[in-house]
Amino acid sequence: MPATATLDAPTTDELRHTFALAEQHFGQVPNLVRVLATNPTLCSSITAFYAQALRDGRVSWAFKELVIVKTLRSIGAYYSYGAHERLALELGNSPERIGDLAGPLWQAGEHFDDGERAVLELVVQVGQDANAVPDELWTRLRAHWDHGQLLELCAVITTFIMIGRLGDTLGVSDPVLFASPVR
Repeated sequence: MPATATLDAPTTDELRHTFALAEQHFGQVPNLVRVLATNPTLCSSITAFYAQALRDGRVSWAFKELVIVKTLRSIGAYYSYGAHERLALELGNSPERIGDLAGPLWQAGEHFDDGERAVLELVVQVGQDANAVPDELWTRLRAHWDHGQLLELCAVITTFIMIGRLGDTLGVSDPVLFASPVR
């Protein structure tokens, strides 16, 4: 049970819009959105970005899901971890790619290319200390990703650090984020 109240129905126009966005994107209103709804402005901004992150952008949604899984695992977050593993599979990632994220296999295995490995290294580093990302890593990242892609990846990493911590802190559970298949 969440540590704070949840709202099962929107109480303001802002929340009606936010719940509609969640319903449209997820096919349901995730429990995290219901908890965030006790602060409509915060709920609105986080839900909008959450919905934006969970789709194709400058970076494929399939790869972003691997970044999310690695982010949640790197910080030891439980909130929505299983849901994102399932989503990563549903979006076409192999069980091997997902499994490699559980340990060090992603660093040298055959399932990730150099650009993807650099992003996963960034995930680990940002999870430990975002102020200590070495210049050498930024050089490797820029060799594979343009500035807009790097911004999107950094936004996904840091947002899911926050979402994982927030969900865990508040005791929220969302075993399934999407009510129906995404593709």
